Formats: sequence, C-alpha cells, structure tokens
Amino acid sequence: MKPSLSVVVASLFSLFSVVILVVFIRLPTSSLWRGFNLVYVPVEVQEEVVLQALAEAGVNEVITLSNQMTPLVSSYAPVQSIVNVEYSYLQQRRNYFFDRSQGMQLYYIPSKLMERGRMAIEAIRNLPGGELAGVEGRVAYPWVVPLVVAMVYIILVVISKSRLFMVVAGVFPLLFTCCIPSYSSAGAVLLLLYSFYLCGFLWGRKDMAKAIRKSTLILLFGLAGIPIAFGGSWQEGLLFILTMVAALCLCSIFFWYSNSKAKGFVPIRGAQLISVVSSVASFSLFIPAVAATILSMALFFFGYFPADTSINGLFLPAPARYTEAMSFDSASFQDSGQQEYFGVELPSLVHYVDWVWDTLTYPYRSLHETQIIDLVAVGETVVMPSYQMNDKGIIQEGYTPIYSLDDSFIKSVLEGIREDGFQIERVLKTQNCFTSVVYRRMGDFLGGESQGQVYTILSLLATILISLVAGIFIWRIQK
Repeated sequence: MKPSLSVVVASLFSLFSVVILVVFIRLPTSSLWRGFNLVYVPVEVQEEVVLQALAEAGVNEVITLSNQMTPLVSSYAPVQSIVNVEYSYLQQRRNYFFDRSQGMQLYYIPSKLMERGRMAIEAIRNLPGGELAGVEGRVAYPWVVPLVVAMVYIILVVISKSRLFMVVAGVFPLLFTCCIPSYSSAGAVLLLLYSFYLCGFLWGRKDMAKAIRKSTLILLFGLAGIPIAFGGSWQEGLLFILTMVAALCLCSIFFWYSNSKAKGFVPIRGAQLISVVSSVASFSLFIPAVAATILSMALFFFGYFPADTSINGLFLPAPARYTEAMSFDSASFQDSGQQEYFGVELPSLVHYVDWVWDTLTYPYRSLHETQIIDLVAVGETVVMPSYQMNDKGIIQEGYTPIYSLDDSFIKSVLEGIREDGFQIERVLKTQNCFTSVVYRRMGDFLGGESQGQVYTILSLLATILISLVAGIFIWRIQK
C-alpha cells in the first residue's frame, strides 16, 4: 500500500519537529545575579593578572573592585563628615568583591560573555595560586527530570494494552523532555503520556478517533499539559504544542503502517463500546502524581536546577529575591527600607539612594544637627527659606523645596547609573527591584526568577492534583 499524501505530510512534519526540538534545545542555567555571572579567584592572584586573562579571552566588560569610584560628589560640599567610616556605604560596597571569608576576589561579568569568560578561567587556573578559580552559575544536566519521565514511560509501555502504540506515541514527549529538561515541561509530559496510555485501550478499533474525542478523561490529561508547559515559559508552551502535534503525526504513520501489514484481523467491539476506565487504568491514574511528587522532592532538595558545588562552603553575595517586573517606586523603596538598617554587610540599592540623598542634602543641613544613621524616609523634604514682597509691600518669609524623596527623585538617582558603566550599582539596578543582598552558599540558591519558581511549583502541583482528583473520582464511580 502506497502512503497517502497525509502520511507524507505527517512524516515531513515529524522530521521537522525533530530538527526544531534539537535546534532549540535549552539546558537550564542558573546564576545568582540577573544578567551577570560571578568569577571567583583566590586573592593571591593579582587583579591585573585576572583582568589581563579576561581581556585576552575577549571579556572587557568586567565590574571589579579597581573600577569602583565615588558615584557622586557634591559641588557645594565635596568634603563631608561621616558618622562611621567603617560602616559607610562606600566602605561596605567593597564587600561585593569578596566572598564572606575574604579568600576569593569576585568579578562581575555580563552573562552574554560567559562563554569567553570560561576560557579565561582555564588560563587563570594554570597560574600560581589560581587553582580554585571558577564561575558560579554553572549547572549540570538535570538528569532527574528526563530519568523520572523515562521511568514513567517504561511503566506505561509495560502495562499498556497496545505496547507498540505506546512506544511510538511516547517518542516525541520523551525527546521534548530531554531537550527541555525543566520541571514544568516534565509535568506537562507526564499528563500527555498518560493520555496516550488511555488511548491504547481504543487503539485499532472502529471509530477510534471519534471515541477519543468524546473521552473526557483522555482530553483532560492530553490538554491539561498545555497551560502547565506555558507556565514554564511561552517558548516551552509552543514547543510542547509542537511535540503534541508531532506525536499525533507519528501515531498516524504507525496506524497506516499497521493497516498495511494487517492480515484481516479487526476487533469485533468498536472503540465507542470500550471503556478506558478499567481497574488497571484507575490504578495507574496515580502514576503521574507519584512521578510529580518525586520531581517536587528533587526540586526541594537540589534547588531549582542542580547548581555548581565545586567548592563547598563558598558564600557569595546574592539578591534576597528575584522579580520579572521592574519596581523602583517610592512604595517599594519604603517597604524595603523598613527591613533595612545601615551597617549591613552588603548594602543594597536602598542604601545607595540613601547615600545619594545624604550627599546632595548635606550642604543644606545644620552642622549642629545630631548625625543619625537611619535611612531616609519617603516624603522627607529639604527646603530653603525664601523671601518675597506681597501686594502690600511687606516682605514675607517662605520656603522653597530643594529636594524631596519621592518617585521623581528615585528615578533621577537610578537614571544616573550608566547601563554601560563598571559600577556595582549597575548590577543592583539590573535586578529590577529594591532587594536586600545577602551571602548565599554556592549551590544552595534557586536559579531563575521568583515568578518562574512559583510557576514551576504550581506546574508540579497541578500535575499531582489532576491525577489525584481524576483517580479518586473514577474510584468512587467504580465503587
């Protein structure tokens, strides 16, 4: 039997899908800082040597200790008194360039240049004292994700009514998981695999396609994976839809091949007379829930993605939280400021705005005023007395606002941070929010954005709940 046009189109689309999945393979990456990676080098290696190695590798945009300058100098009062030099912003800012033990000096490199940076690290490791140099944010391939999915795939093949069909149907979902090994994609694939498993009860029977379209359970498991995949990212969602279509195309090719080799045997009972809710199916409904639970445990114990733990106990500066949307207004400044205090090990962007405020308003404050180290509050205003004559010719005293800590002041301060500069404030601004900065042990942090982490957790929970609710519902019907 010659293949029809639909079979040829399905074959071409399947090949196209393989190419797309392989081309757009995306390994998970994680980093402490959005847009930057940290290079750590033992302090015994001179900074000039490190910068030379990075420059020879083509990395010239390096934010390092020697590049830090005083961001702002008041033209009215270039020399200002400091209450506590040791805990001043400019002094504490130096901590960004060392780990907590002060044994490693840190260099901030744009993530887009990290491939070249890794080449430089190899050269630095060959220098005397540079053996422990490295890059944070490197990740190992998360084998736990495709491994759990592959185990579920094998189990479903073994217990399936139509094993060959299940083998064929699961090829593209398994390939998708290997190319996009994220937890959210795994949750979507688990549901899709079970949907194909249920289709196996109807495979090869008359009116099979019509029975599948009318099966609420098959459609639930098949379509529920789409929003879960989009929860990871819109790219994952589109690739997941591509995977579903490719899997259906491969099934249609297998259906044509099976019919071409058939020897006249056709099941007597049509697909619409077969119930996919058998005792075996109702028991196996919990398989996606169990697999998603295993992935949730892996997520909890190993972090969002397995991170580099080549040096045990290396604590590096890191944002306390991550965000997608930019939030640099007075309200977020105040919320962050309520949890901040001056003298922390790692000053945040809140402290930088406070330092700019103190620098600009210093000439207008009384020298007899008691010096305090509290952060400036939103709404605080600096005014100057002014005098003007009213309509009656009487000179009256008034006040002219000079500075006010509001949205416009914060915006002007942040606009002064150059996008192409080499100041640490550029790194802080790139995080999109007034987040505090803490020391985190390398390997313990969660890579990616907080929003992505929430979606990942919700994706796994959705997989568990769909499987459990469906299983309990069917169990009650059978009972």
